[in-house]
Amino acid sequence: MKCHVSVSGDTTPNTLRKHRPGCRPNESAMSSSNKNKNDGRKTIKVRGRPRPYLDHRRVGRRDYYLLEPVGSPFRQRYLAFDPRSGPGGDFFLFQVWPGGPATQQQLRVLKRLKDDSLPRVVEWQRRGSDVDIVLTWIEGISLAEYLENIREGRRPPVSPRDAVRLIHGLANAVCKLHQRQQIAHGDIQPPNIIISDHPSRLVLIDFGSAWTTESTAWREEGDGLHRCYAAPELQNKGATPVGFLADQFSVSVLFYELLTQQLPYGGLGGKAGLPVHISRAKNALAAPSQVSPACRVLPSTLREGIERVVLRGLALDPADRYVDRHQWLNDLFAVYARFRLAPELPPGENVLTRVIHWLVKPRAKP
Repeated sequence: MKCHVSVSGDTTPNTLRKHRPGCRPNESAMSSSNKNKNDGRKTIKVRGRPRPYLDHRRVGRRDYYLLEPVGSPFRQRYLAFDPRSGPGGDFFLFQVWPGGPATQQQLRVLKRLKDDSLPRVVEWQRRGSDVDIVLTWIEGISLAEYLENIREGRRPPVSPRDAVRLIHGLANAVCKLHQRQQIAHGDIQPPNIIISDHPSRLVLIDFGSAWTTESTAWREEGDGLHRCYAAPELQNKGATPVGFLADQFSVSVLFYELLTQQLPYGGLGGKAGLPVHISRAKNALAAPSQVSPACRVLPSTLREGIERVVLRGLALDPADRYVDRHQWLNDLFAVYARFRLAPELPPGENVLTRVIHWLVKPRAKP
């Protein structure tokens, strides 16, 4: 689904506004909707076309129509539409969180998100025991949907070059979170990532399991953890995770999946580090070139560069991953830069090229 990224009206992007909850839907807003005669569901005009909606919520003086659920089924998260936001209305990400320490943790995280490449809070309010949070909407499709299309044959696999480019951009965003905003995401997985276009990149959209670096020791556990993408230390009770190393592992799982269309460690992913699996999983990590034909035919320098980065990031022991974020980014950039240079041919093709060049080379006349 393609939607716009914007902050509506006179809301300043860098501010976080709190509103008192409205009691009932605004009547003038409701008058712009009508009943769908086919299924009885109410509809709202979205860019000139009637569209059914699930619910209507009023936050402050704005009306949000919840069009459809998005992302993880464990959370109340919706694509919403505000018909009065700018010319023709605009789309937003509407989240509902239960009150409590976990929600307070998330609000502390969201207040720090002031990067245009990430969702940003427009406004929020308490509603009974819940908290309604409105964020900007990122245009694109879910990475989970994109990968499913690849598995179903509706899209071609991602090339190694594009995989490196996408992961290099995502790694930069993750490092910015840790370095500038002091935030650990904690739940990097396909449903929580959007592939945007113009240009295409991977964008994190869900921070429900994130925590601020200074609160690592007493953070609240997120509710959306995916064991295949989460680092082993996030799943082992009693372990205090280092946010950057945990997020690096999750990004590396995505890197491996983009390259091979499979999860590492024989499909276990992060579960490979659990006590029940770790003894047999240690030697079960196959290099991407052993799984992917596209990686296998790469020139040796590219192939080895990719495998060095992805396999180190997938180390089950956090101490064996990239401790220095700059080294991680530098190694990713080195591979990305090599793709942008004139391609190096495999040895066999090099020989063939030289033979062809010799055959077509003009000969001096006797």
